[in-house]
Amino acid sequence: MAEIRFQVLNQTNGQPSPNLDTLSGSGLAFYGASAGSSVQIGSYQDNTNVANADGSTYKDATNNIKYLANTYPSGMAVLSETGGSEHTIGLSGIKTFQSTLGIEFGHSTPVKTQNVQLRIYDRSNINYPASGVNTKVAEIVNHNGGSYASQGSTGVTSNVVGSGDAFWWGEPWPTEYVTKNYYTNSSGEVFLNGFQGTNTNGDSRLSAAGIAGSYAAVGGTGVVVPLLDSPGSGQKQLQRSEVAGSTGMIWPKWTQYVASASQQTMFGLRNSFGDGTNVANIEKTYGGTGIDTHHTWAVALSASPLSIGSKEQYGLYVSLEYL
Repeated sequence: MAEIRFQVLNQTNGQPSPNLDTLSGSGLAFYGASAGSSVQIGSYQDNTNVANADGSTYKDATNNIKYLANTYPSGMAVLSETGGSEHTIGLSGIKTFQSTLGIEFGHSTPVKTQNVQLRIYDRSNINYPASGVNTKVAEIVNHNGGSYASQGSTGVTSNVVGSGDAFWWGEPWPTEYVTKNYYTNSSGEVFLNGFQGTNTNGDSRLSAAGIAGSYAAVGGTGVVVPLLDSPGSGQKQLQRSEVAGSTGMIWPKWTQYVASASQQTMFGLRNSFGDGTNVANIEKTYGGTGIDTHHTWAVALSASPLSIGSKEQYGLYVSLEYL
């Protein structure tokens, strides 16, 4: 039997909290300066809590990752850990267990996973964008958790600066660092994001809405977020030094779109990974290749309202293939 569960990751070992192993029957709500308070239009949340559908009833706080800017040089955020400190950091410096949300796929027998896709939608049709919300999303893969000041300073192993996303999906990617505005997964699916100066989300429903800020968001058919293949339980397959069936270590997901010449500037890497323009390199950026009964992903979520009122036409949907 196959099952997808959504979890809060707030323990130092990167495992779900024993009290919040699953968000079944509830979800996450984004608040302002305090839990239960509104987020101002055009601003991003300062608190994230487990809550009911309309956010009127909330309980446990979760890690809060607030979007700040598209570069730091990697995507800039304020990380407020549950019961911990608050600090500004690049996406690549956030540890996996500090993420907003954990996504776990479980099966009764060991399997591989591929073509994993995350959508933000209106809770009615997965191809329709959420109503009245601008959402930024990033996949988090970092077991070292180096901060910006030390990202890459110890060498070029893939987890020094994080092997997930370097920039936010739904926010225009900086042309000074990025060679292409898309990621291609192992199934050949292409996932688009906008460059600076462009309409990031090409969904016609957002363009028709004419609401300032709606054009730069994850949602609808415009921006769908890819997640890595076969991470294994606790992402253990993403910590392997070799990619099965290929040569060399797993390469970060962001090397598909970050220019090789920019990696030294962004992360202080002593050697460049390259930009993933050839087949051998791209194969290293797809994720893990192991077989497991459980596979775990971690994501950062940040939201900003485009209008007044609670947002109930707002959901998260994950699909994948397993074999």
